[in-house]
Parts: sequence; C-alpha cells; structure tokens
Amino acid sequence: MRKVSILLAVLLFFSLVPYSSSQESFEVSEIGFRLVSWNLDGQNIIDAGERGAMGKSYPLWDWLLNEPWPGSLATNKYKIQREGNRVTGTTKVGDVLVEKIFEVLNKNKAKLTVKLTNEGEDVFRSEVNWDGFSLGYTMAWAGYLGKPGGEKQIWIDETLHIENKNWVRIGTKVKAFGLIDFDEDLIALIFPKEENTALWLESSGWGLETRAEFETLELRPKESKTFEFEIFIGEIEDLKLSYPEIYKSLKPQITKENYKISFETPDFPSEGEQIQVKVKLTPKEPVEGSGTLKVQLSCGESKEIKVPLNQESEIALRGKAQKGCQVSASLEINGKIISSAKKMLSVFTKGEKPLYVVFIWHHHQSPGVFPNGTLHGPWALVHTYEDELKPYYPGGAYYVHAYLLEKYPQIKMTYHLSPSLLWQWNLTNSQWCQSYPKYQCFDRNSKEAKKVQEAMKLYKDLYSKGQIEILSSYFAHPISGYIAEKYNWLDLLDYELSLGINTTKEVLGVQAKGLWLPEMAFSPKLIPLLEKHNVKYFALDDQCHLKVMYPYSPYHLYKIGNSSMLVLFRDHRLSDDFAFNNNFRSEERAKAKAKEIVEKILSVREKDPNAEVVTIAADGENWMIFSNNPPLTGVYFEALLQYLSKAQEKGLIKTVTFEEITKELKPYKEITPLQTSWLCSWDKWTRERKAKQEPMWKKDEEVYALIQKYKQKCGEDKVYYKALYGFAQAMDSDFYWAEFIFDKHVYAWLDWTENLVKENLEKCEIEQTIKVSETRTETPTTQKEKAICGPGAIIGVALLSLLILRRRR
Repeated sequence: MRKVSILLAVLLFFSLVPYSSSQESFEVSEIGFRLVSWNLDGQNIIDAGERGAMGKSYPLWDWLLNEPWPGSLATNKYKIQREGNRVTGTTKVGDVLVEKIFEVLNKNKAKLTVKLTNEGEDVFRSEVNWDGFSLGYTMAWAGYLGKPGGEKQIWIDETLHIENKNWVRIGTKVKAFGLIDFDEDLIALIFPKEENTALWLESSGWGLETRAEFETLELRPKESKTFEFEIFIGEIEDLKLSYPEIYKSLKPQITKENYKISFETPDFPSEGEQIQVKVKLTPKEPVEGSGTLKVQLSCGESKEIKVPLNQESEIALRGKAQKGCQVSASLEINGKIISSAKKMLSVFTKGEKPLYVVFIWHHHQSPGVFPNGTLHGPWALVHTYEDELKPYYPGGAYYVHAYLLEKYPQIKMTYHLSPSLLWQWNLTNSQWCQSYPKYQCFDRNSKEAKKVQEAMKLYKDLYSKGQIEILSSYFAHPISGYIAEKYNWLDLLDYELSLGINTTKEVLGVQAKGLWLPEMAFSPKLIPLLEKHNVKYFALDDQCHLKVMYPYSPYHLYKIGNSSMLVLFRDHRLSDDFAFNNNFRSEERAKAKAKEIVEKILSVREKDPNAEVVTIAADGENWMIFSNNPPLTGVYFEALLQYLSKAQEKGLIKTVTFEEITKELKPYKEITPLQTSWLCSWDKWTRERKAKQEPMWKKDEEVYALIQKYKQKCGEDKVYYKALYGFAQAMDSDFYWAEFIFDKHVYAWLDWTENLVKENLEKCEIEQTIKVSETRTETPTTQKEKAICGPGAIIGVALLSLLILRRRR
C-alpha cells in the first residue's frame, strides 16, 4: 500500500502498540492523544512531518471552543494505558476529566471514543459563536494524503462532495468527512455518531482540513458526554467491502480521474484577439482501445476525433476571444460519456489606462537577541544565506526575491526591509554568534556572511535603478496601534520610529518615505507621530480597516482625513490567496497558480470598472518557507514575474512602486480607518493565550512606569535611551503572537531594562539629594557648572556594544 503522508508538528512519540501477531501496529502521542502512525501490512500509512496548519497539523485533533486554538484537548499530556489493539488516554481540563480511547477494529477501520466528565461543582459550558453557529466541540481530519498537494476535501451529507474550499463554514449535518487523493489512490474518512451542526473547510499553505462541529457542550456537575467516531483509511478500492454505497457514489469520479482532460488557454487575451486553445487527454492507466474526443470552443472551432486510450492526445482549436467564451470536451467510449470537462476563458477589456498594481512584500524578522548578544532566532540571516529553494535557486527566501526580480527589470515592487532585519544583516559586516542550529559564531569573511552581503547589494542595486522602493518602520515591530490606543506610550513609539528610520538610512543609504505599520496595527493617534517623522504613506487591510465605508472599494488611493497621510488598502482575499495557497506538487501547478493570480488581478476591473490600483501585500518569506514544498514557491514567484511581464506588455496592467502610485493618482476620498490590525482585532497578541500574554503586558506596564519615573527624576539621558531600547526589544509583536509566543525573550529584556533603570535611578536619586543640599550654599560659579552638566544636555542613543549599528564614517 502506498504511503499516507500527514504533516504534523511537535509530536511526542511512544513505542508501537501491536494489535495482532502480524506486522500491523499503530501509535498515538501522549501530547494531545493524536494519531501518529498506523502500520498496515508492515507499512506506516501515517507519516509525521514538520508542517501543516500553522506548523501544527493534527489528524483527529479536537478542542473545546471556550479555549483558543488549538486548545488543551489537543495539547495536554495524557496518561496512557496500552492493551493490545486498544489505547486509552486521560487528562484534565480544569474540572473536566477527558478520556480518549483509540481501538483498531480491522485492517482499515478504527474507533475513537472521547468522553468528557464534569468533576467540578459548577456547570461547565463550552461555546463560541462563529458565523452564526453556536459550537462547542470539534473533531477534524487535518493533514495530507500521499505526496502533499494532490489531496481534496471530501464530505457526505445528503450527497457526496469533493472539492477544496478555504476558510469556509457550511451549516450542514455531515455523515462523514475527510480527505481523498485520486493521484495517490488514498482516502481517509471519519464517521461521527453524534449529530453535528456545521462543517469547516480549510485549504491553504498552512494545511488542509475538514472539521465537523457540534452543538454547545454543557455539563452539569458529575454529568458526562461521550462522542464516538468511526475511522476508515486506506486505498479507495478498499471502500468496496466496508462502504459499498460510498464506493458506488465515487465510481464516476474514479473513472473520470482515470482520463484527465486539461486545457491550455492563451495568456490574458483581449476582446477580439485571435486565440488558440489546446485540449489534452491523459490516461492515468493506459489501456488498449480507443474513444471519441469531442471538443468545442464556443467562440471558435468544434472538432470530433478518435483518440487512443494508451497515450496522451492533443487537439488545437482556434477562435476569436470574447467575453463568455468557453471550451468544453468529453470522452466517449462505446457511446458512453466517461469523462468531461469545461473551462471559461478569461478574456479582458483593454482600458484607456492600464490597471496599476502595487506589490508590497513585508520582509521582517524580529531582533531575536538576548541581552548577552546571542541571536536565539537568527532567521533574518538563515533565510538569506541557507539554500532553502534548491535545486532551483541559490540562497534563502530573502535572497531569492531580489535574485529573481533582477531578471525582470520591467517589473516594479515595494519592499519593507524591517529595521530589525537590516540590523541583523548588517552584523555580517563584522561578526555575530547564533544559537541555531547549534551555538556558533561567524565572521565577515564566512560564506554565510558573504551571501547576506550579496543580498544587501542586490536590494541596493534594485533600489538605485528605481525598480524597487524600500519602506521603513519602527525598529523592533511593536503593535503600535494597540500600544497607542491602550497605553498611549507615544514616547516609546517616537523613539522606535526614529531608530528604525535611521537604521534604514544607515544600513542601505535610503531615506524612506513610506512606512510598514507592524501587524497593520492602526490608530488615529499615530498620525501626528508619523507626520513628525516625515512619513508620507502606508498600507492597511481592506476587510479590517475599510469597513467604515459600505460599499467600499480598496482599488483606489485614499487620504486619511485632516492629515497629509496617504494609504493603500491591500486586497485581503487576493493577497491571502497568493500567500497561503501554495502547496505545489509540480512546476506545472506552481506556474498555473501564478497565472491564475494575474488573471484575478485583471478581473478586478471587470467587477469594478472604476478600479485604479490593486494592492497585494503579504509576508515576503513565510509563504515560501512554510510551504510544504518550498523550492516550488521559487518557481511560483518567477512564474508570477513572467506573467506580470506578459500582461504589462499587452498594456493591461502597470506595476508601480508605492511612491509612484501616490504621484500617479489623486486621493479617491478622505477616510479614517478603523482602529485594528490586519486580523481585525488585537486578540492574537493579547487574549488568545491570555494565561501567558496577560502577565507579559502587566510586566510591560510596570517597566514602562519605572522608565517614566527615571525620566522625571533624572531626565532624558543616555540611561533613559538605553532603557527605551531594552523595552523596545521586549515589545516586538512576534513574541506575543499566540502560536509562537516566546516569553523568555520578553522577560529577559524586561529584566535587563528594569535592572538598568533601578541601578541608575538609585544613583540619580543620591545625586539629586546632593545637588539639593549644594543648592542651599552654591556660588555663581557652581550654578554655571550645573547648567553645563545637568540633564538639559541630552545624549544620543547609546546601544549595547554588540547591538550598535555600524555607522559609516
């Protein structure tokens, strides 16, 4: 049997549990009681990997929805008992006792039982309202079948459904749900015994998932609730014996998949253009004999030819492009239609002006450094010098962006090279030490340093040629909108913004005009601060920040009311589609997706004739390194550049930098965006991991108050600015993010800052006492000396020795 590859993260394993005298065995983890392996005929059909949904893809994972994702049911450690073909695990979630039993029934079947008992004295209630559905308990199949990229979501309610949907909730009662992969001939199905109310579907770069959800869970004291799930996994043909009705429903799809019909359509034709469409028939398992392939182009030719069934066949059709044109094909064998397919051609209207397109790539890595100077998270360097996309391209994700863009000089893009990332890149001009993958130090002549230096030169060259624009930001990526709204720590943000803009200038020689707001965290309180530092424009999210206008269009340049500030709103749907739907099995699929993205950009004007600019903004590296096949994301990016070039040559689009669009367009309207982030709330950094996040923010408040006390007593001297620097290191949003929270970094810098301030505050208070005493008897001479040496002489920012940016003199 071919192998089922399910991508999981951070799994704890224990020894295999045999359930028969054969080689068949299975394995579950102590953490989360998750299915890790299932050996059939000596072959493990579940293979744990490193990626998946946010790096944590679990088969058969579940949680109570009054907890943040993924919840304690999926992350707690279970006490395990093994007996033959049965494993039992128990854990406690507050007052709720959780008992799970996984039992293999036969070669393809297993049973999972989950029992929850309220051992407390109060009623236990689990409820979260999502999209109008009141939900309590969840069970999912998340992961991959076969080689990542070919699986599809499958579910059965009154009918059988096979397709891939992303971030979609369907209010339906499912009889079964799971994944299927026709290329690998594999299927996984879960049959819930308890009646469910909704189905969640996700298909993205973070992972594939189908999830059944249930009514609100309410348990009185001593009351229990049991959920049962039957599980089937194996080859599609194995369904014949266990679920003949399901197999019968699948049979037409199985036959259709055996004779794949595909279309090769022209790139971005305009109305009236002469076109050619190719139709291909590819037998999955060649057989002797022949069939009849009927093809039709509704805006052109129709043909009918006999084709062999043991090799690929191709037919070309010619016509004149027009809106609504469709190509269709069907394969008949012995007078019966075996397989059919159709596709609507994307045909575009060429306007008086091309549609402007602004790409903004957010290249950021936090200053992952401890106060002792060691980089604990050297990803800014690793994702530059490491050959992450071989065999296609040299270097890491950051390097490949510039390396490929240099090959397409007609395409313009905008890059946010975060100051903390630039600070780390600049370390390669001297030396640095990092703790990954082991503790090691590098000097400026190492191959790693040379690769990073080459990347910096590439970006500088692209900038000097005008092909890219470079944005700056705060130094250490604070959630500035939230900080301004909640705490009003504008002096911290003022300091950080100054340090960030100066870092961009010192490392790259660029005086940035535009800004990347970390986490797109906006507050109107930031506007005076941004204007003070001569920031001219920044980008926000259409779905989260532009909802104050309805109906709204993100396809314009806007002005923030009562200010000089300009803003573009990223197309949330299109940006996420590009960045998250990138698990490719082949070069062909990567290239096809790139073409699809450009077609979606062009279709904007079909829906909104007044559209002026499409803005795509996304992380620059995550969509590459978090893909299940990172090398093919490089192929994807180069194909995007190629297709953008074709569309641009046809006059349909024009790629421009952020600065250029502010000169090309007049502000469409004045608006005040909503006070929120690109996730439409602050919860990811403040509430989803409340038990950890709340103490961190409380400690932040205490240390900030201490810094203010120092400022009041001692003035804005070098200690004050060093304290702001240490505090800024602790405020980086990356370390508060729910799934990747790293409180060790936060507390290390808060403790360092607190110790620095307390030590110098004591000295300052002693000095102040002495000065007060001297004032009573001071002479005109001593008064003059005080004026020269007092706190009025503000000293510039003093950074830690290993953290100082190398200033070019």
